[in-house]
Amino acid sequence: MKGMSPTKSGVLFLILVLSSIGASLLLSFLAARRGSFDIPVNISILLSQGLIMIPALIFAICSKASARESLRFRPVKFSTILLTILYVMCLEPLIMTLNAFTMLFTDNTAVEIANGFTEANFSLSYMIFIIAIVGPFCEEFVFRGIIFSGLRQSGRILAAIVIQGIMFGFMHLNVNQMAYAVVIGIAFGCLSEVTGSIWPGFTGHFFINCSSTVLTWIVSRNTELMSAADEVTKEALLMAMLSYAIVSVLFTSIAVVILNVIAGNEPGGKMRLSRIIHPVKHHEVRCDGLVYEVKRPHAITIPAVLGLLLCVVVMCINLR
Repeated sequence: MKGMSPTKSGVLFLILVLSSIGASLLLSFLAARRGSFDIPVNISILLSQGLIMIPALIFAICSKASARESLRFRPVKFSTILLTILYVMCLEPLIMTLNAFTMLFTDNTAVEIANGFTEANFSLSYMIFIIAIVGPFCEEFVFRGIIFSGLRQSGRILAAIVIQGIMFGFMHLNVNQMAYAVVIGIAFGCLSEVTGSIWPGFTGHFFINCSSTVLTWIVSRNTELMSAADEVTKEALLMAMLSYAIVSVLFTSIAVVILNVIAGNEPGGKMRLSRIIHPVKHHEVRCDGLVYEVKRPHAITIPAVLGLLLCVVVMCINLR
């Protein structure tokens, strides 16, 4: 069958997981053999993005996927871009709640990556290019583009949005980023569906990564701020988490309203939004005149489950 499908999306996800784990094991093996094998943080990020971008492109080409449906490069209105930034800002309290929660028992991986750039004395503009442009584009292209286009062929749009969001979160292979990346993935999946484009998701992804990168860069150049950040206690994190959680209830609700406004701002957006909640069933008429419902494939497939289970195993190992 030509084009992407839920099964093909699941297979692609499994391939991406296996390639990432394989690359990690190879680097660990080389480090064990040579005693030291450190890869610069910028090369590490480019390598990780290449490991999802290249296989996804090859897979989409071999599957003869529709460029229009899979790549989802449809241009959107400038006002939609502005609304997207507001949408992401309203989601920030929820993201910070989940980040603070995971920091109670694990490290802040995103900050460690950004610190790696600052310790290597890379410029802020270069950090933004790698972390906030290259990374978000590759991830939106693969998850909200190719993988999502296959999952939505099930006709179960809400399930497709949730599944690709879970895939996106688990693909980070660490609990800290996984927790809030699932929420981000689902939120950007909704954007991709109602706008028919990956560009709003890329804009939101850029905004999140860019703001956190700039903040980390500022803190890294202030000794007092760095000392204060290093001395944050679990009690302070718990209080911060509870505060963010209370605020997030209101602002996440506002984000839902903004998503509705974005849908109304793009052609066909309202109809696509309604299909998220109310799936449209496809019917055919037999030669004898009887109408029957065409069964579509399930959004979740065995390859996808296997990929997710592998991610869980790796995250559990990393927590030890």
